[in-house]
Amino acid sequence: LEKKIAHQDAIERNAIEGKFGEGKRKYGLGRISARLQTTSETVIALQFLVMNLEKVLRDTFLSFFQIWKALYLFVNRKKYTLIIEK
Repeated sequence: LEKKIAHQDAIERNAIEGKFGEGKRKYGLGRISARLQTTSETVIALQFLVMNLEKVLRDTFLSFFQIWKALYLFVNRKKYTLIIEK
């Protein structure tokens, strides 16, 4: 039972640490040079906000593109129908 709990904790920790790693790699979380604690916390919060906004934008664009593609194929369905003659 303790092994399962430890394993589940490790899984959750890996996901969180992965996001911190991504923040350090792509968003400069490792280069914070603010001196005051409140300023550092604000910079970190803003960088995570940017990460979340980027994900929302990416998901929204993908959804928009998929809807646009479906509408395009629906409007032009006669061009793409397969005609089988017997």
